[in-house]
Amino acid sequence: MNHQDLRDAIFIRKPKYNIKFKPLMERISIKGDASGKGDFSTFGAFYQTFMYAFIIGLRLGEKTPLAAGEGVEFAPISNWKPAPLRDFIIITLLNRSEKFDGYQWDWLSLENGSEEHVGNFVTMLIREMEAYANRGLIYLQDKWDNEKILFTSPFVFVDILQDLPYNNKNLLTVPGQ
Repeated sequence: MNHQDLRDAIFIRKPKYNIKFKPLMERISIKGDASGKGDFSTFGAFYQTFMYAFIIGLRLGEKTPLAAGEGVEFAPISNWKPAPLRDFIIITLLNRSEKFDGYQWDWLSLENGSEEHVGNFVTMLIREMEAYANRGLIYLQDKWDNEKILFTSPFVFVDILQDLPYNNKNLLTVPGQ
């Protein structure tokens, strides 16, 4: 397996989010009223909200794994835009992947590994992504339930990120240090 094979194996995957967040995803993901009439600010596609939720979970340094059967699939990772944000998420996960719970691997084992071994690694990578995004969706749901007025600002998503506690260790941990 080379880097392109790994990329392709990741890009065909369709991550999941918790079904209980479907109403929230629909509300803050559908393009809202662009005429400035005071409607809630929204993202365009579900994957954009998912990526944003991932960043929140990562910033909090917390994961909430999905239970079996509670996830809803959406767009394959290859379709996510903006591509630099998608790529940042994947690189961040690859950087942190030595910490995946219960999974032992190294780059050499991936290069020399079977399709099953690589598939297992990609599955763990997607589960990590889902766990961070799920935690971010919990945070967004709480904000929606208790501070809905925040969502009227055109800068709501930047505002929320600025209010999160910042811990360099959550974002910049290098394996082995």
